Amino acid sequence: MPTNALGFPARIGLGTWKMGEGRGAQKREIAAITHALDVGYRIIDTAEMYGDGGAERVVGQALEAFGAARRPEVFLVSKVLPGNASRSGTVLACEASIRRMGCAYLDLYLLHWRGEHRFTETLEGFGALLRRGLIRQFGVSNLDVDDMQEWLEAEKAVGLEASTQCNQLYYCVSTRGIEFDLLPWQRERGIRTMAYSPLQSGDLADNPTLAQVGRARGATASQIALAWCVRHPDVVAIPKSINPQRIEQNLEAAKLQLTASELAQIDRAFPPPGAKRALAMV
Repeated sequence: MPTNALGFPARIGLGTWKMGEGRGAQKREIAAITHALDVGYRIIDTAEMYGDGGAERVVGQALEAFGAARRPEVFLVSKVLPGNASRSGTVLACEASIRRMGCAYLDLYLLHWRGEHRFTETLEGFGALLRRGLIRQFGVSNLDVDDMQEWLEAEKAVGLEASTQCNQLYYCVSTRGIEFDLLPWQRERGIRTMAYSPLQSGDLADNPTLAQVGRARGATASQIALAWCVRHPDVVAIPKSINPQRIEQNLEAAKLQLTASELAQIDRAFPPPGAKRALAMV
């Protein structure tokens, strides 16, 4: 596997989707992110889309509470909306995100999903941001293999010195489609995966199989789901929670190493894509 410059500081980060959508919850959300940082979270993921910039403002206030001097400890991720992803629009969107969070730079900046603007335009914007030091690295989100092939061709055409580091994708034990072709394709090229909704919006917290595996390990079903998600070193997960206890439990899941027997038990309940295809052909 090719080496990749992106070094995630942790296996579990904090997602902020649906944060910043109303003033009534802001104090609790700021407290949740601050608590996450205090107990050891070092990856915070957000986007200009979340709460129309509200999530970034909440993150900014949490970073302020955490301490400006400690900003380098945090791996901060945000995303540009496809509609803003022209060359100039990408730069303006990033500048706005940075203002909302009150920080000097982003560690990783992603195209949120494919839109109307040519990939070369977005990449030229990323290049301008890299040269100005406003972002450290760049990547994408929600791109499939065909999209990724086109994206890397555009990256080569633009001639950036840096390269795509990450694809943020919907990935959890109950949604394993990317294992069939996208994950292997990315691994061959050293492109890492950031898994969003790794708990299937909380549904996996009550799954009987995961709960059974968890009971034998003194863990929750959610912790087993997260440990499964980050079982490979090139995948990190970004569950979202504003519950302090769950925030702590989610982070602890990174310490769990599932056994071959446990993984086989999970595979029987949630067959991988190849197994599903093989069964369909019988």
